[in-house]
Amino acid sequence: MRPGARIAIVSPASPFSREEFDRGVAELRRLGYEPTYDIDVFARAGGYLSGAADLRAAAFSRAWADRSIAALI
Repeated sequence: MRPGARIAIVSPASPFSREEFDRGVAELRRLGYEPTYDIDVFARAGGYLSGAADLRAAAFSRAWADRSIAALI
């Protein structure tokens, strides 16, 4: 991937700490990429899921279909 490429961040499984997320976003930027994500990436459901299944699936599908996205994490 080239510098400046957009990388979509989704959370299809378990939730994560905001601190770890922010460090990861900062590292992607440091490497020259443009991370992008929906606010839904921070959703939680049932204590161990990162949002309801339909919410997670929709976020993944939107990122996958977006032709401006070079990678999906």
